[in-house]
Amino acid sequence: MDERIEKAFEVANYMATLSNQRRLMVEEFNQKLIYYINGGTFKITPDLLCLSKTWLDRGLSTDVVFIDANDVPVIINNLEKFYEEISTQYLQATEVYSAKFSELRVKRKISAILEL
Repeated sequence: MDERIEKAFEVANYMATLSNQRRLMVEEFNQKLIYYINGGTFKITPDLLCLSKTWLDRGLSTDVVFIDANDVPVIINNLEKFYEEISTQYLQATEVYSAKFSELRVKRKISAILEL
């Protein structure tokens, strides 16, 4: 086979593998951002973090109603604990995602990418 064609296939395979690994990392990250409480399912986002902090700053701390990912109202009994838990979970998930993404960035061979 022509050397140029082989090189093109090698690059195409590398790009496909890289894209697939990035997609898997994003899916894993999104799964780590799911938080369950009082029968509700929340996706931890900067918006949820900011809203929680805003309610805390306004003096609300008990029996605060939030709308979960399924559009169901959920009463949060202890807003301070809720905020602490979601912010910690968000921070941990982003740190892991960032570390894996940094590792992926420097990998130049398909076999190295698949090891992640």
